[in-house]
Amino acid sequence: MKLSALLAGYKTSTGQYPDVTITGITHDSRYVKPGYLFVCLEGLRVDGHLLAGQAVEKGAAAVVATKPLYLPVPVIMVKDSRHALSYFSDRFFASPSKNLHVVGVTGTNGKTTTTHFLQSIYRAAVRPCAVIGTVGILIDKDYLSGGLTTPEAFDLHRTFAAMRERNIGAVAMEVSSHSLAWQRVEHVVFDTAVFTNLSHEHLDFHKTMEEYFRAKAHLFQLVAKADRPQAVINWDDPYGRQLASLTDLKVLTYGMQEGADVRGYLAASSVKSTLLTVRYQKKDFELHVHLPGEFNAYNALAAAATALAEGFQPDVIALGIDAVEAVPGRLEAVNYQQEYSIFIDFAHTPDGLEKVLQTLSAMPHRRVITVFGCPGDRDKAKRPVMGRIAELYSDLVVVTSDNPATESPDAIISDILRGMETKPVVLPDRNEAVRYVLSVAEKGDIVLLAGKGHENYQIIGDKHVPYSDRQAVETFFIS
Repeated sequence: MKLSALLAGYKTSTGQYPDVTITGITHDSRYVKPGYLFVCLEGLRVDGHLLAGQAVEKGAAAVVATKPLYLPVPVIMVKDSRHALSYFSDRFFASPSKNLHVVGVTGTNGKTTTTHFLQSIYRAAVRPCAVIGTVGILIDKDYLSGGLTTPEAFDLHRTFAAMRERNIGAVAMEVSSHSLAWQRVEHVVFDTAVFTNLSHEHLDFHKTMEEYFRAKAHLFQLVAKADRPQAVINWDDPYGRQLASLTDLKVLTYGMQEGADVRGYLAASSVKSTLLTVRYQKKDFELHVHLPGEFNAYNALAAAATALAEGFQPDVIALGIDAVEAVPGRLEAVNYQQEYSIFIDFAHTPDGLEKVLQTLSAMPHRRVITVFGCPGDRDKAKRPVMGRIAELYSDLVVVTSDNPATESPDAIISDILRGMETKPVVLPDRNEAVRYVLSVAEKGDIVLLAGKGHENYQIIGDKHVPYSDRQAVETFFIS
């Protein structure tokens, strides 16, 4: 694409540029290829302006910047480089999200499961729908590797373009607060916005719950640009009610409390599933949710309400919900014919960990054994809170590592222990921690491996070191 075509319609602070050909866009100097447009972003640790020269040496044909740079290629000066990255990425691929029905799901917890339920409902209606989120990109039943919950702007619009070429008509995507704050999705054309809940998380980045809430609420400002915008909000969540009162959009609320437009009633529950009666416009239908726990009933209700807002019939919705038997790393049972139960879950927030442990504690058991840690370089305030929650619901707690990054695992564990009144087992090596609990677990116990979920790595320093809880369990039983 010619640079002039890419810049058309975008306000820059300088004049004419040589009309070079742009072959791609990136903000990461490691991924620059000949002909790329390099966008200088000021990150939390690195200022991209300092890497612009390196990008040019690797073949960048032009650079986008907010500070003066003297380089042998065109330097496009802009007011906001993150906004520019979003705009140029969308324009490079000819606004692919306009050709898709995009459902954005935001909230602290439940995004992954809700998007999987939504995809299944679309599949029941014989309408192709993809998923973009924490576990990667899901097309039909095939997962493609991903990275961030919500990809960077260029990767995201490139993915949309690939879906357009494959005639995939819809996508259910997780929209993280980081992506909203950093404008990765600023030029995505959303048709429907869904809010699941808000609880303590990412306060290292957002600083306050109010700022965190504002970031989430921005999705509903973006969806307002759609021709026929839909807003679906959890009525039972205090922040959901606040959001519903603030937005000018027509809102469909869901929940299990009085006042919700789409109201769920727990008709029956077992250790493995829930039967949910849903009332909408004075008519009832049932959902068979094959994932345990009330929180998963809420996820199914969120997907059902979204589908109702989009015109799906109750029988199709019920068929779609019924078809979901598991979601990777979300209270995922692991079975090697052992006499005790093993569950792997991504729970990495206080609210998420508490809900998972409440669900497991309600199951018949001898003991609940929990293995968990907290990420490094992230919200430190939640560490003692999660330690307290773990001991409240567990008979044995093993504190270990979970993506320590550049922090000392011992320092992270020390923060966790400050919230605990009992003395847990401390094993910083996560593989050792998993082997320990599997060796001491006995018949009737429930073992929860929390925090990693679907992840197949540990972040140690600035490197992703191969590791997965699932692989650690497999190695224990087959070695």
